[in-house]
Amino acid sequence: MNSTRTIFITSFNPFATRNILFSDAFKLLSRKSDLRLVIFCPDYKKDYFQEKFGGENVIIEGIKTELVTKQDIIFSYLGRSVINTGMLSLHRREIFHRNHKIFNFLFSYFIVFFGYLPFIKKIIRWLDLRTIDGSKLVNYFDQYRPDLVFSLDVFHMDDVHFLAEAKKLSIATVGMVRSWDNISGKGLFRMKPDKLVVNNEIIRDEAIKHEDVAMKNIFVSGMPQFDFYFNYQPVSREIFFKTLNFDPKKKTILVAPHGSRFFKYDWQIFEILKTMPYQFILRLPPNDKIDFASFKPSENFFIEHPGLTFQEGVYRDRELSVQDSQRLADELHHCELVVSYGSTIIIDAAFFDKPVVMIAFDGLEKKSYIESEKRYLKYAHMEKMLKTNCCWTADSATSLKKGIETYLAEPALHREGRKKLLEQELWKLDGQSGKRIAEFILKQLV
Repeated sequence: MNSTRTIFITSFNPFATRNILFSDAFKLLSRKSDLRLVIFCPDYKKDYFQEKFGGENVIIEGIKTELVTKQDIIFSYLGRSVINTGMLSLHRREIFHRNHKIFNFLFSYFIVFFGYLPFIKKIIRWLDLRTIDGSKLVNYFDQYRPDLVFSLDVFHMDDVHFLAEAKKLSIATVGMVRSWDNISGKGLFRMKPDKLVVNNEIIRDEAIKHEDVAMKNIFVSGMPQFDFYFNYQPVSREIFFKTLNFDPKKKTILVAPHGSRFFKYDWQIFEILKTMPYQFILRLPPNDKIDFASFKPSENFFIEHPGLTFQEGVYRDRELSVQDSQRLADELHHCELVVSYGSTIIIDAAFFDKPVVMIAFDGLEKKSYIESEKRYLKYAHMEKMLKTNCCWTADSATSLKKGIETYLAEPALHREGRKKLLEQELWKLDGQSGKRIAEFILKQLV
């Protein structure tokens, strides 16, 4: 009798790959001789995944991803509409601001009202499961007969299809919420997994409140991508600065731009920074472009775009490697402070006890609130972060410069806030998150 158990692992988002497959969670699972892991990834990345993760008991399958049907569009819309968070409410206002379709705007709030009725979410999920097309996955389930489906991103369209097919076949499912803003910004789980893995107690409480997940079915793990930092060894300052062609004795600032999908005026922030007598590392967002417009970087700017490109210009395409994590760690270790928007790099910076000046203005532009960077401060995850008093919020060019100068003079400012942020978001500061996830997955096979 064959005692080998099979786990399907979905990895369609580059950050899901980084969070789990490059962590101890995957390492520990892949070392189990009585386990067979089948990793599903985009078909054009199959060779990359085979090189990085393939092994004797690890099979890589590439599939065509995000083939969206009308059914997907309808139920994704319903899922976003029946959850009422500040972030989703702002999204509805943003859409109305762009298209001025008053009927669509009012109808979205009409659906929100029904979302408060407990049985509505159940009905939507029930209809979704019975109408979703799982034909492209049937052969994989027939061939491998998995004992468990482990979804690394419960909101991803392809993960939804895997979870749905597993539910139809009564196969156990475990899902992960990939990032701190997902529940408040993406709406209803179309397919609620049997068990849910979350980074911290904030996301746990959101899942209970908005997704109707029972507390007994939620496992709090911590953030596995941060485990890397606990054993990190920095390169020397001389070697690191040589790679930048920078002066190691000069103050250096790490800048994390927002990206063109969210903000068209990153280049204006660069122009403001250019007037200051410091060195700047511009670490571009892995899965977005930056509009540099008329900005011409001086010798005090180093531009870096982390990740490996598979299809130029395709959103969510670049894969981050262990080397990219090492590089970010080196940049954080050797810089004096970080300038960024409201992204998770603020948590990374806090881990290295680096002050953060967070941009909350529109460069040289004068935008209405619904178009402005200021609106992001009302997102639930941002409000919780700001309550820790972990960073300087810059609401103008003058404030940006003042924040930089203040932190350079007093780097310990807001140190207690940075500690509170780590406790809030990482849950446990022990470097064992990946191990906890692996152990939890194994328990689901008993």
